[in-house]
Amino acid sequence: MKKNKVTMTIISIAVRFIVAALILFFVLRGAMFAYSFGYNIFMDEAAAGQAQGRTVEVTLLEGSSARDIGRQLETLGVIKDANIFYIQSLLAGNSKKLKGGKYTLSTSMPPSEIMQILMEGPKESGS
Repeated sequence: MKKNKVTMTIISIAVRFIVAALILFFVLRGAMFAYSFGYNIFMDEAAAGQAQGRTVEVTLLEGSSARDIGRQLETLGVIKDANIFYIQSLLAGNSKKLKGGKYTLSTSMPPSEIMQILMEGPKESGS
């Protein structure tokens, strides 16, 4: 009987240790994700980073939401992450100010510069 009680105590301690280790693991993973997410939102880094960017022709439909624009820009490789772009536009108060049209953008542009261009509207060609 005493042996059984010792075994149960050891198992109970092991289970508590495993649960505590799992909680610690998930808390650390969540903290790393939150840090990375916040860093990406506030650092305003270009998709091409320090490398020389490439120009991309983009045609945005009039009335497109900031989320749709972000998805299109991510697909074309102009920005790294559509969700980050969308949140940046919300925080900057630009989400409803982005205009449709034809743009020439670069992967070396940070998201804030891209948003500024999209708020100004497309350049008139001709003349």
